[in-house]
Amino acid sequence: MSTSPQHDTDWATDSLADAVASFFTRHVKGEEGQALSRLSHLLTQRASSGSSHLLAEEADKITPNWQGLPAVGQEDANLPFVFTKAGKLYFRRFFEYEKQIATVLKKRLDAPPVTLPQGSLEFFESSLAGQLDEQQAHAVLQALQQNFLLLTGGPGTGKTRTIVTILAAYLHDSPGKRIALTAPTGKAAFRMRESVMQTVESLNLPDSLRASLLESSRSSTIHRLLGSIHRSVDFRRNQNNPLPHDLVVVDEASMVDLPLLAKLCQALPEDAKLILVGDADQLAPVQGGAVFNGLVKPARPYILGDSDSLPSSGISKTAKEAKCKHILSDNLVKLSHVHRRDHNSSALRIGELCDAIKEGHGQDALDIARSGQPGIRWISRLDDPALSELIRSGFQEFHQSEQPTTALSHLGNFRILCAYNDGPFGVSHWNLLAEHALAASGEHPRPVVVGVNDYSVGLFNGDDGVVLGNRAFFSSEEGMRELACSRLPQHHSGYATSIHRSQGSEFDKVLIVLPTADSKLLSRELLYVAVSRAKESVVFVGQSDSFLASVNRKEQTSSGVLDMLY
Repeated sequence: MSTSPQHDTDWATDSLADAVASFFTRHVKGEEGQALSRLSHLLTQRASSGSSHLLAEEADKITPNWQGLPAVGQEDANLPFVFTKAGKLYFRRFFEYEKQIATVLKKRLDAPPVTLPQGSLEFFESSLAGQLDEQQAHAVLQALQQNFLLLTGGPGTGKTRTIVTILAAYLHDSPGKRIALTAPTGKAAFRMRESVMQTVESLNLPDSLRASLLESSRSSTIHRLLGSIHRSVDFRRNQNNPLPHDLVVVDEASMVDLPLLAKLCQALPEDAKLILVGDADQLAPVQGGAVFNGLVKPARPYILGDSDSLPSSGISKTAKEAKCKHILSDNLVKLSHVHRRDHNSSALRIGELCDAIKEGHGQDALDIARSGQPGIRWISRLDDPALSELIRSGFQEFHQSEQPTTALSHLGNFRILCAYNDGPFGVSHWNLLAEHALAASGEHPRPVVVGVNDYSVGLFNGDDGVVLGNRAFFSSEEGMRELACSRLPQHHSGYATSIHRSQGSEFDKVLIVLPTADSKLLSRELLYVAVSRAKESVVFVGQSDSFLASVNRKEQTSSGVLDMLY
């Protein structure tokens, strides 16, 4: 069956929705089966774009009288569809997952805050607070006092610095406590470990505490932390066999889908702290259920004002409630100061562009993108000869590397980002263009991206590496890993990558390929992720109407976890 290459992801989503819908037409006769089929089709499409449910009025538009269908019941009924008291229609499985997460979080929200020992407060004030901005310091105090924290902020706001300082304060008070650092993908987990190690070295800490941090801050994927079981959706760690950790920190939490977060919450010990860290303006998880974004976006995090001080006991709950009444007021901190913009004009301009995109100011964002300011460039034609020179220049240091260690160090210099995998705007096509522009052959290194999880060789979906000759090389905690190309799992060239896959990565320079304005994948979140990957410069390739269509189209994601917390 042939499909338009530009809509390969849309076709996969529609195919899954068709398969689920056909179940009801086969098993329930007549108009009732057709009505259930229509509901399940839309629910499946929504789940694939980050939503867990439909609102009652949305279901009404699909089919009237749906509440009386034989497969639809209330929360305690054992039926495939659940219609909740809050007026939301779920697949039973997604409802149960959200309920599990809400139960775990509610216990932590209801627990009284911990009174910090005087010694911990003195250490924080004398050794840590001066190395943080006020928002970061507030986050550290809240993390120490609460059993659950949501920490959100864009690139460059110091999320890793905040987390490392939380760990330092936590280990200073409780040196024997066990800590787990985890992320949804292998690449994100490795980058987390790398960022933590760099931050530990940059902070002024006692040598003994620095050693404890480096020892306890090993990161892993959530799947590895929970213990994957071959050919099973379950894990070795669960409510009957919980994790042995006292503190679990999840980085890139916006990428964690609903089923996986539910499994992690199930495996948490009763008294373990949970910290979810991420950027709520990023894309929803591919597998559905944008829990992190659904918790963060509707809430109004407490932001320190000019008249506020930061007492050592933290902001008092009474003062906070007067400013921001919300169930997550004590458990949500937003970092808003982007430090990399302070002394870098290109980073400042890219940051302003990111802000305009996030806020939905399409014309303002387009004016910045087409302004010709330092760090931002626009190319309208896909066949512009300047593109080949841009690609050669972007990959020059990587391409000329003679040693794998040097090549690996240059992987973050430049990347081509695409919305699609196939077609003229897709990853495959732009990888070929890059190979042609570089005349990539012989003993020149070639970047590769692993496309599957392969536990036998310890490589996972999204891992970046280098092929040089007949050997492949990857960065790891223990140093550079080397293996024969014959053992390399399914992979593709890594000159270009999808914007979805780029989440959790940063590059000095990016080239963003915009598809046509009618592309269903274009969204504000997609464009924000692409632009925010760049630290120094951005090049757009495409038309203005595609850019505006992206900014003006917001992802329709929804999660019911927040409602379940009340």
